[in-house]
Amino acid sequence: MAEEPQVIRGINWRETFPFTHLFRAFRVAVHPSKLVLGLILLLSIYTGGRILDGIWPARHLAVPDEINHYEQARFGGASSQTFLEARRSARTELESAHARRLLAENVETDPEEAAEEARSGGEVDELKEKIIRRRDQSVAAAAKARDEALAAAKNLSGREREDAERATELSFEQNRRAVYRTAYEEYRDVKQIKGVGLFRSFFEYQSGQVMNVVRGVLAWNFFGGWNGNDDAPGVARSVLNFFTVGPMWLMRFHPVYFVLFSLMFLTLWAIFGGAIARIAAVHVARDEKLSVRAALQFSIGKFLSFVSAPLIPLIIVLLVGLVPILAGLLASIPYIGPLLNILVGALFVLVLAAGFVMTLVLLGTFGGFNLMYPTIAVEGSDSFDAISRSFSYVYARPWRMIFYTLVAIIYGALCYVFVRLFVGLMLALTHQFVDIGHFADAPSGEPLWQTMWIGPHERLSYDIDFLTLRGDQDIAAALTAFWVYLVIGMIGAFVISFYFSANTIIYYLMRREVDATEPDDVYLEQSDEDFSEPIPHSAVADVPSDGDAGTTPASGDVAPAPATPPPPPAPPPPGAEPPLAGDSSDATDGSGGRS
Repeated sequence: MAEEPQVIRGINWRETFPFTHLFRAFRVAVHPSKLVLGLILLLSIYTGGRILDGIWPARHLAVPDEINHYEQARFGGASSQTFLEARRSARTELESAHARRLLAENVETDPEEAAEEARSGGEVDELKEKIIRRRDQSVAAAAKARDEALAAAKNLSGREREDAERATELSFEQNRRAVYRTAYEEYRDVKQIKGVGLFRSFFEYQSGQVMNVVRGVLAWNFFGGWNGNDDAPGVARSVLNFFTVGPMWLMRFHPVYFVLFSLMFLTLWAIFGGAIARIAAVHVARDEKLSVRAALQFSIGKFLSFVSAPLIPLIIVLLVGLVPILAGLLASIPYIGPLLNILVGALFVLVLAAGFVMTLVLLGTFGGFNLMYPTIAVEGSDSFDAISRSFSYVYARPWRMIFYTLVAIIYGALCYVFVRLFVGLMLALTHQFVDIGHFADAPSGEPLWQTMWIGPHERLSYDIDFLTLRGDQDIAAALTAFWVYLVIGMIGAFVISFYFSANTIIYYLMRREVDATEPDDVYLEQSDEDFSEPIPHSAVADVPSDGDAGTTPASGDVAPAPATPPPPPAPPPPGAEPPLAGDSSDATDGSGGRS
């Protein structure tokens, strides 16, 4: 018999190419509960960072472009001492310029007092009042000149009078706008003595590296910019900068701020990031949406695990690093140092072993950091299990881990572009349609709406010229900025949600590859009401127990199906007498139970 031909009716792409599971990350990430938690996380970190900036002494804040100068010094081979000297020089120049301004404006008359105020970043409000007073005087003088010119134009007739009046009004408007613009720029320069917030510098730099990753993906530039070509940094360089330059700058040159900010960041990241990871874990495994309340309960219950998972490897590195530090100290002891040098040289294999351990831990941490939170969220385990699994997956399948991460970066960059374009178009349409019906002018003569919100152009963020606006306009501009930045913050919320969603999918894929565990295996301890979108009940319910047999289903419930009737008893064999009524000896076993 001839074999029937085999016909391929379809291909299960996700089984054939497991990496295609990562294309679910966008749908998982845009779920409202994750976006809300991501937005709360972002706003909490931003608010905490700005509060720290507000209470930090001005002299210990950053100078303009400080972190970019550190990056150039770091990749340019300059020493830390060279960078510190450049930073001190920039700060000294700011203080000198501020002291000269205080003396020129007669805010201070003693040079020593002016220098002391400059070191503390004081007298900014007094200079602001001077700038506003000078601006108003200039505008008043321009208005007086306009009125005189208009009065003189009345002696003209016909077309000459109209041209003179038009030219006078145009000249006045140009002068007034120039005066207001000059005052704004002057006050902006005055505020530089306050320093640039450390969080603001760090946040803007890290956001810039994310944008560089997106630009690198769109330009297909993955390994460019290693030779100091900062105009086109590649994806690899931008990722390296994100994890090394910003954190190292903050840790080395602002250590107290780094400790306080890290504690705040880890606390918020563990609570809200752990909740996002938990929702993503259930969503990916069971396609069910865990409620925000249940997710927060889980993250708070696993708070110590979420916090300690990334810290324990770093603590191990520090402890193991004591071995080479001790070797260096022993070799530096006076008088007996030469003798100890021989001992250190003989036992230098222990120092190399310490370096080997530190390298393994750091590589495992860097490669498996993104899997630590998903491990706790999926398995419901602790930090030690998160470290063990993340390290084992990275070292067991390193190239697969790199491949999945690269796919997630490329796909995430494309999704980011889509979300940013969506938000940008939304803001542009809103701004344009409000501008159509807005006819009021600001005190500077510029359109009021353009002064309150310049609108989205190349950048979605913007600065407000509060020096130009009146009190009521200041409040309106601040409230408008609150809602605009809340919408812009949704882009950051999406990035956070996508990060946890994509890494959760990567964890499931790596777990199946290494441990042969199916992706639908997820730790669950919640009841049904903890799921915001439960799966509909089956049309066929379970068989009711004896206690439920006579109950009536409540309104809206599915009535239980009737129990299947027992099969009829087999007929007795020919010639046998049927059992007597009430005799149960043939219907029971020796123990008295039903057979």
